[in-house]
Amino acid sequence: QGDRGDSAAPPPTHETQRVIVLEEDIDIAPDFFSYFGRTATLLDSDPDLYAVSAFNDNGQALHVSDHTRLLRSDFFPGLGWMMNRDLWMEIGERWAPNGYWDDWLRDPDIRKGRQVIRPEVCRSYHFGRDGGASKNIFKKFLDNIDLNQANVLWSEIDLSYLDRQTYDANYLKQVERATPVKGMAGISVAAAEAGENVELRIEYKSQKKFTTIATMLKIMGDEKAGVPRTAYAGVVEARIKVTVFEEKKEVEKIKIYVTPPMDILRQNLSGKK
Repeated sequence: QGDRGDSAAPPPTHETQRVIVLEEDIDIAPDFFSYFGRTATLLDSDPDLYAVSAFNDNGQALHVSDHTRLLRSDFFPGLGWMMNRDLWMEIGERWAPNGYWDDWLRDPDIRKGRQVIRPEVCRSYHFGRDGGASKNIFKKFLDNIDLNQANVLWSEIDLSYLDRQTYDANYLKQVERATPVKGMAGISVAAAEAGENVELRIEYKSQKKFTTIATMLKIMGDEKAGVPRTAYAGVVEARIKVTVFEEKKEVEKIKIYVTPPMDILRQNLSGKK
C-alpha cells in the first residue's frame, strides 16, 4: 500500500489537536470515530505512541476474532489513522518528500522507535483496485479483510492494559506461556492435545524464515524498514485454522505467535523505552 503526495495529510490549524487521515477509497466501521475518540487520550498522554491506526494488515476474517482487543505495534499500517498536533509540528515541514508518505512514516529516523495502537479487527477496509505504490499486489489480503460490524461501546472499555510497561510485561508472559511448535505438523499435534484454547509459538531467526512461516500460515510475510507487518518487539500474532489429522476435523481461531528466539524477545521488550 502507499499513496503519492496528492493524498498528503492536511495540516492542523491552530485549533486542531488531532487529525484522522483517511484515503478516498476506504470504507469505515460503524464504530470508527468512537474508536479514535476513545484512543485519543492514549495518543496524547503516551510519548511512546506515534499514531493510532484503524487497520490490521493480518485482519482477514480467518485471522481475527476479538472485536474489542487493541495492540501496540512497531509497524505503521496506514489505511485510516490518527496523529496529534505534536507529531505534525515535529514532521509537518518535511512531510514525505518522495510522496509515498506511509513508507516515509515507517522510516526509523522519522518513527524514532515509537509505536502505533491498532485493533485486532479492522475499523477500515480498502476497496480501491487501481493505482498506489503497491500496484495492487496485496489484493488477496485486502479483499478478505474483516471490517468490524460489532457495536462496541468504546466509552465503557478499559484501555489501561495498553500502558507500555503493563503491556510489555503481560505480552511477554502471554508469549512465554504459548506452546512452542515447529511446522504445520507440530501445530496440528498441539491442537489435538490441547484443544481450541491452546496458544502456540513458532520461532524465526531471519526475514527469510519469517516469510516462509508467514506463507505457511497465510499471513503477510514482507517487512518495511526492517519491521514485519503488525510486529511488536519482533512478534507477529494471528489466529489460524488448524487441521487435526487424527480427528479429521478443523479447529479455527487458534492464536499463534511468530517470534524471534525468546532470549531476543526478552531483550526487545526489556529494552523498549
